[in-house]
Amino acid sequence: MKILYKITILFAIALTMNLSSCTDDLNTVPPGGKETTAEEAWDDPETYNKFVAKIYACFALSGNQGPSGYDDIVGDDQGEATFLRSYWNLQELTTDEAVCAWSDDGLNGLTFCNWTSSNRFCELTYNRMLVTIAFCNEFLRETEEEALNERNVAEALKAEIQEYRTEVKAIRAIKYYLLMDLFANVPFLNQEDGVGAYMPEQKGRDFLFPWIEDELLACENNLPERSDANYGKVTNGVIWMVLAKMYLNAEVYIAESKYTESLTYLNKLMGEDYELDTQYSYMFGADNDLSPEIIFPIVFDGKKATTYGGTTYLMAASWGSDMEPGSNFGLGQSWSGLRAKETLTTLFEENDSRALFWTDKRTQETSVLNDFNYGYSVIKYTNIIQSDPLNVPVENREFGSDNQFPDTDFPMYRLADAYLMYAEAVLRGGTGGDRSTALGYINEIRSRANASTIADSDLTLDFILQERSRELYWEGHRRTDLIRFNQFTANYAWPWKNGVYSGTANINNIYKIFPIPAAELVANTNVKQNPGY
Repeated sequence: MKILYKITILFAIALTMNLSSCTDDLNTVPPGGKETTAEEAWDDPETYNKFVAKIYACFALSGNQGPSGYDDIVGDDQGEATFLRSYWNLQELTTDEAVCAWSDDGLNGLTFCNWTSSNRFCELTYNRMLVTIAFCNEFLRETEEEALNERNVAEALKAEIQEYRTEVKAIRAIKYYLLMDLFANVPFLNQEDGVGAYMPEQKGRDFLFPWIEDELLACENNLPERSDANYGKVTNGVIWMVLAKMYLNAEVYIAESKYTESLTYLNKLMGEDYELDTQYSYMFGADNDLSPEIIFPIVFDGKKATTYGGTTYLMAASWGSDMEPGSNFGLGQSWSGLRAKETLTTLFEENDSRALFWTDKRTQETSVLNDFNYGYSVIKYTNIIQSDPLNVPVENREFGSDNQFPDTDFPMYRLADAYLMYAEAVLRGGTGGDRSTALGYINEIRSRANASTIADSDLTLDFILQERSRELYWEGHRRTDLIRFNQFTANYAWPWKNGVYSGTANINNIYKIFPIPAAELVANTNVKQNPGY
């Protein structure tokens, strides 16, 4: 069941204190209109839970009021300013999996792999994660033992707060992991550092990798247990997954092989009670909070957690008016923007149930960039309960709670990804795993999809890269995968790469990381631009 972190997000206390270099007014006005000072807010025992809820909400929403309002960061379009929408654009539109009919706000720059430091979505993603880190640091400062004693916080509440602190530290580490992957060199702040006019120092991957590793390991076994009551929270499984991903990509980040370490944490995950869902499409529908496969969801709700980013974006932008989404897929919005590239849609066998594409009145080729009918529409994400959009008749479908905003959560991490990572780490020479287990995991995934099973001789790294696309397309992993396989800036041409439909195999290696936003370079003289930009 969906609880807590989508019910308590509509609040405002003095969360923004000390978050900008020029703000020293600690009073804010909540949506109810009553002014609340920082001191008054922290004297309320409910503040601690609400603040943590706010930090979780930063994965999903743009501010304290949905679908937009009381915004966390500046942006003309608060749907774009959500973490998931801007992050997804960086991870998917830059690859062989997606294309967009719109060209505003730097979207063409992403599609063409020739973005600049003024790219809108680079800036939004960067700012969103840094403001979340600022919230985390503020919570950790205000919950130090000395601060709690000064407020005479009850011992029972102190015990709860200690668990909250671990969750917040884990979220902060995850945000730094994502920043490290995208930007490599970023400002570093923790709760002991200055506030106000303080300008943080820039740190690179050589510093960030071990720091993130240490932070996540320190959180292990001190996080909420996996349960229905803790759905959407960071648990041991979440940090094991992040560690496994970081180790799998360690050669990219720090030029060291850590495939054995990746297998260590993947094996821990396999020891938990995660299971492959019975049907692939169930993980992308309105009741996917029931899925036994999802390790970490970004939580949405059609009534209580609404946004024009998130899964609203992944559905509405993927659908055209000819698809009648209000009748067929449970959402009464169609924006005619996102489509799948043919490099994705040609990967599937005829009966593969993962090929969730709308092909009527569409060409498979995306040869006309700004025409929505060029390229298959993706119907992977829906607002249908027990989603099976290709096989359940419309009259038999049940939908989410609202036809403007979906109940569908975003599966940031799930078990099938871990299975594929296990196989890859084994193939790359990691110890602690074996080929026969890896082959079994791959065939479990393929059997669920009604795809043919493979033999041991078929289990190669090239196969793994393709299978990751078949299984995980449009889930925000593709850019990172292509870089790890050395096929992002070299060795692979896909449509519109380098601005031409035929694509260009080799582009400048500077595009393996994104530029530091130009506005940041002006605001913080301690930050230098990434090489080549």
